[in-house]
Amino acid sequence: MSEPTDEVSALLKQIVDHFDDEDRAVRDRQIRTWRRLKLLWENVQHTYYSEVAHDWRVPETERAGEDSDQGFYDKPVNVYRAYLESIIAALSVTVPPITCYPDDADNPIDVITAKTGDKVAALIFKHNDAPLLWLHALFVFCTEGMTACYSYAKEDEKYGTYTESKYENTVEEHQISICPLCGTEMGDEVITEQLEDKFQPGDEDVEPYNLTQEMDICPNCAQTVIPDKQNNSVPITRLVGKTTHPKSRVCMEVYGGLFVKVPVWARNQAECSYLIYSYETHFANVLEQYPNLRDKVVKGQANYDLYEQWGRTSPQYHGEHPVNNVTVRNCWLRPSSYNVLNKDEAKELRKKYPAGCKVVMVNDYVAHACNEALDDYWTLTYNPLSDYIHFDPVGLLLTSVQDITNDLISLVLQTVEHGIPQTFADPKVLNFNAYRNSEVIPGGIYPATPKSGRALSEGFYEVKTATLSQEVLPFASKIQEIGQLVSGALPSLFGGQMAGSRTASEYSMSRAQALQRLQSTWKMLLHWWKNIYGKAIPLYIKEMKDDEKQVKKDEFGNFVNVFIRRAELEGKIGSIELEANENLPITWNQQKDAIMELFNINNEELMSTLASPENLPYIKKAIGLTDYIIPGEDDRQKQYEEIHLLVNSEPIVMPPDPMMMEQAMMAGMPPPPPMELPSIEADFDVDNHALEGDICRRWLVSDAGRLCKLENPMGYKNVLLHMKMHKDMDMQKQMQEMMMQAPPPPPNEGSAKKPPQNAGEEMQGDQNAPTIQ
Repeated sequence: MSEPTDEVSALLKQIVDHFDDEDRAVRDRQIRTWRRLKLLWENVQHTYYSEVAHDWRVPETERAGEDSDQGFYDKPVNVYRAYLESIIAALSVTVPPITCYPDDADNPIDVITAKTGDKVAALIFKHNDAPLLWLHALFVFCTEGMTACYSYAKEDEKYGTYTESKYENTVEEHQISICPLCGTEMGDEVITEQLEDKFQPGDEDVEPYNLTQEMDICPNCAQTVIPDKQNNSVPITRLVGKTTHPKSRVCMEVYGGLFVKVPVWARNQAECSYLIYSYETHFANVLEQYPNLRDKVVKGQANYDLYEQWGRTSPQYHGEHPVNNVTVRNCWLRPSSYNVLNKDEAKELRKKYPAGCKVVMVNDYVAHACNEALDDYWTLTYNPLSDYIHFDPVGLLLTSVQDITNDLISLVLQTVEHGIPQTFADPKVLNFNAYRNSEVIPGGIYPATPKSGRALSEGFYEVKTATLSQEVLPFASKIQEIGQLVSGALPSLFGGQMAGSRTASEYSMSRAQALQRLQSTWKMLLHWWKNIYGKAIPLYIKEMKDDEKQVKKDEFGNFVNVFIRRAELEGKIGSIELEANENLPITWNQQKDAIMELFNINNEELMSTLASPENLPYIKKAIGLTDYIIPGEDDRQKQYEEIHLLVNSEPIVMPPDPMMMEQAMMAGMPPPPPMELPSIEADFDVDNHALEGDICRRWLVSDAGRLCKLENPMGYKNVLLHMKMHKDMDMQKQMQEMMMQAPPPPPNEGSAKKPPQNAGEEMQGDQNAPTIQ
């Protein structure tokens, strides 16, 4: 889109300045609060707000450190960050998974598009390092309250490239044949009779063209004629070139109130007539993106709004300020914001930017403007426990706890030091010079002269200047309990020791209560995360120019290609929802305990489920025994490798036996069909036929198997034949085992053993000897 004219830029600047100046006093108080919470997170504890400098200042004693008396005792312990990190860790165990639902469940195109949308969500998850993004969102939520996510498409060659073919429509002149009798256009495939054989060589009166003239048979009137020739213009599309373009990705960034300004009076995102995203960067970066501002943004004149810049400056500066940074304001204006201007000016902007306007301002200059809707790119949190879009962060409740903790630590340190007693001595009793020059040794003897008539001890007086109150330590423990109560970071949440708890069931119950305390926060962020993907997935589909592929590892350790094809995105996605329920995520230890409890139930159906080939790797991972060998694991790996080979080949067709064909012909029956065998045969003695056959069956009914049945039916049939071979061999083995386990037949009792025929033959056993008469 072309850049705005000077007149339009002036109108846009007028609107931005109007909203930027709105609620300035409230905005300054918000920045002051958020800035202090950031300093507390960075362990900058002892601060005070200077109304003159409009900044949080560190006392001079704090800067002097141990050189001053008070700085020697100020040893802050950052409980503020510890509590918030416990909450963040508990809520970041699992990033909420996303699933897409079709617009029409009976429409197969919508169903395919919804399933492909799940792959798109996984790809966006990977591109944006979603676990780290989720962690940062929790950090912003705890320290600034309102959290905003900016989703946008970005093109870059480091994301890959795709080739686009360029075609050109041209008109070419073609010669067509017309029958002179009926006027029918004669096709390309015709019967041709050469006149050359009707004339003998040497006939000089024959014109040369008669030797090459062709006679065609008209397909309409079936007459042999000499067709008439006519020129006809035919439009043709030609490939004129190919261009390479960078691929795009959907990027997501999370910010809080320090970077994003929205109306304080707004109750939800729909009421925000504007959104201003501001940040500071070096002026050289701005000139690289907007070179037309080179004469306007120069070194030494970069400061625009010092108070806003101060609020966003890194706490590592400790009161200093970068001098070469400029403020870049990205302002999204709804069409309703045009009403700030008069009727004609608003009408002009509505015509130019009907969906809304994004204005980029560098300091006080308009650098860029385009037609962009606010809701397409930004997603703000909605807190049902607040009436407005702005609300106090969780960390604000812990500031008093942090201040009291710092004061108690300083008081205890001072009391311990000043609690060492001071002793005063009469110089007439103790010779200080001699004592000072003597060596202090255990059991040493030092000269002292008591006053006449008085004891030696009367010449010394001991003063104890400070004593720690008995209520200090119980009060400190009570403060920590208050901090746990207001933040929800109970000891069982982060594995701390609970008072009076000695059993595992009590600990589990306390952890459940601690997580329940964070249920509202979890639900709020789940809704926000779902809305983010509700915009990111359609944006990715819109910007997708070529098929995408990513390599993943399945639950069995096999590398598989996951394709996202543009042809699968022709349907419509109805909604984007959370894949799991809204319960809080469970940790690895909780998963392990749940699995062990299932084993203890000793139910046959549950045991069969736990022993399923698909669940065994998950159980191995959950238990944490990485070196534990699961029986049949190698068989599963072998079978999945064979499935990969079977899909990429076709069954072997064996012709029928000639003898069987001859017998069928003699019997007057049809010949037997050819036999189909899988390209990889099962090994009768080595393979685990029951396990491998079940893996084949599960693959055939999976998403990958159903897709293979449509796109590669021969590969699907190859796996099916391989499964049947495993089933047949398994049945044969079972029959052999049954025959081997069957008892031998009993001997026939009616038949006596045959006696020896010869008299010299020795008698065997206890058989009766024959009697000779």
